[in-house]
Amino acid sequence: MLIPQTAQHELGGRQGSPPVSLAELRRSLACPSLLSDGNRRRLLELAQCLQRVQALGDEYDRVVLSEHAVAALRDQAVSTA
Repeated sequence: MLIPQTAQHELGGRQGSPPVSLAELRRSLACPSLLSDGNRRRLLELAQCLQRVQALGDEYDRVVLSEHAVAALRDQAVSTA
């Protein structure tokens, strides 16, 4: 069953990290070392979603993160290790 967007916004009580817009995330990727924690979490969530999409196979396995997003994830992995 589809839920209209207006009803979705009225639900409130969202769990997880606060929403970060994709536009804000794109701007932040210009300098990955300055990514906020919220943007880092959003990027990790997007990477996990992408893995699920790629697992569908066929043409979906061609979907990839941008080189900037990959660099930001790589920088985070290096800084946490």
